[in-house]
Amino acid sequence: LQDDGTHKIFALIGEAYEVLSNPLLRAVFDQYGEEGLKRGVPGPGEYIPSYHYHGDPLRTYKEFFGTASPYADLLNYLKDPPSLYELPEVRGVRKKQPPIYHPLCLTLHEIYFGGVKKMKIRRLQFIGSDCILTELKENILSVPIKPGIKPETLIIFPEEGDQNPLHIPADVIFVTKEREHECFTRQNNDLIMRVEISLEEALLGTTVTVSTIDHRTLRVPITDVVSPSYEKVVENEGMPILENPENKGNLIIRFTISFPQYIPQSSKDVFQKAFHLVKIGGGFHHEMINKMILADKIMRIDPCEQLP
Repeated sequence: LQDDGTHKIFALIGEAYEVLSNPLLRAVFDQYGEEGLKRGVPGPGEYIPSYHYHGDPLRTYKEFFGTASPYADLLNYLKDPPSLYELPEVRGVRKKQPPIYHPLCLTLHEIYFGGVKKMKIRRLQFIGSDCILTELKENILSVPIKPGIKPETLIIFPEEGDQNPLHIPADVIFVTKEREHECFTRQNNDLIMRVEISLEEALLGTTVTVSTIDHRTLRVPITDVVSPSYEKVVENEGMPILENPENKGNLIIRFTISFPQYIPQSSKDVFQKAFHLVKIGGGFHHEMINKMILADKIMRIDPCEQLP
């Protein structure tokens, strides 16, 4: 606008814009023309004073558009470009990426007590507020573990996947798995334990020592005759029940019976007598069978090893 001719043209445009955009000035101009506008005219209630343009087209532009620069919108866009998320072409079009699954392996100890497990993941994250460039970063997620949590449980962290200008981040989903335990196998809320005992213990009874997951020692007496299908159930010594962790499942002890590879004839005779008594009496008489087995052991001692 430094050129005099250009300034005059823009001044005329600015003056016309001010008059036509003002309802009162426009009504005066329409009825009395430019002369009446600049001289002033009587109004219905009061005198309408004359109008004179100030002569600064940039002032007019600023008054109506809030800035003196006609390129303000473009400059603001270049200086502070909107995020791709805010662009109308992208808004409403972005689709969510498919979920990302991670196995979450838990020990029976972790399942028994519950708690929080820290899991490290790597994902692409935006650099800066423009949400365009990304870099690979490590992220620590705190995974809540409820006591008695079931295997194949899905623990969901919404939109913790890779960030991408064109997609909604995926959900990160942890799937619980159970690690093998050296003594116990979990079956729903019960714990299964297998113990190997001798034939003598199976017939005469024994005591099974159990080291529990919560670091206690149980001594479980076995007084019944143990058959291959026999199970000893110890109530409330299993895993916490998810819905009510104060209650627990059962500990189920199963048995593997170890048979001797060889039985001498004298021992067979003793067993035969014992089984005969069972048929007659309808059950084992433990004291009598103990005496028979003891007698059999004495008979099998080498004479050279006997005490004088």
